[in-house]
Amino acid sequence: MRKLTGILTAFVIGASVSTSIAATSCPSNISNYTTCVAENTTKIENKAPMNVENEKVTANTYAELEEKYQKALEEYNKLKAQLEKEEQELAMLKAKEADLLRRYNLLSQEVAELKKEIEYRKQLEAKIAALKAKLKKAESKVEKLRRAFMALPKSYRVVKGDTLWGIASKSYIYNDPWQWPLIYKANRDQIKNPHLIYPNQVFAIPRNITAEKVIEARKEALRTPPPPGVKPKKVGPVRAEDVPSTATDYFLFMHE
Repeated sequence: MRKLTGILTAFVIGASVSTSIAATSCPSNISNYTTCVAENTTKIENKAPMNVENEKVTANTYAELEEKYQKALEEYNKLKAQLEKEEQELAMLKAKEADLLRRYNLLSQEVAELKKEIEYRKQLEAKIAALKAKLKKAESKVEKLRRAFMALPKSYRVVKGDTLWGIASKSYIYNDPWQWPLIYKANRDQIKNPHLIYPNQVFAIPRNITAEKVIEARKEALRTPPPPGVKPKKVGPVRAEDVPSTATDYFLFMHE
């Protein structure tokens, strides 16, 4: 019963709504009802094609949007791939740059070391040039000394008034009176007493004497008083470091 009452109520409400719509759409004059109904029907029929058109427009718009979206997505993916490629290339370039910088630093160190070596070589070349000049000068001096040595007498003939001190002091003999023991020892077959020598005696003059013999001779001369009338200058013993390797050089340098 309650269900039936509800259905009837709904029907009444529906009829009322329909009547009010009709009243609103059509005039109250009954004579025009047929015409009004026809017009309303036409309007409803006319509204149906517009909804179809709207659906077509909506479909076309969706297709266009999807096409644009796909194109935009394709372009995005392409740009993304290109970006990744460029980033990889940039990373490779950075790694190459770091390697080049490392090699440059190594080369810079090598260049600095080479510059030092070049500077040292220049200094060494200058030193060698100076040494060559000194060597040439020394060679000239050695040659001069050699010729002077070759010109030195290897013997001496005694004249009246000579003494071994006097003979040793001559510049072309030893230029040092304290070297007379060298002559004395080399001519013991003729000299029995170093204070007694005679004219026309020919004494051998030792050459190429070692520094040790020069020192030994000088020490002996200092222990032996000179002959009467001879006043040689007072000197001390010859130091080994002051004497060159040969007595000949020593005597030559003494009176240079």
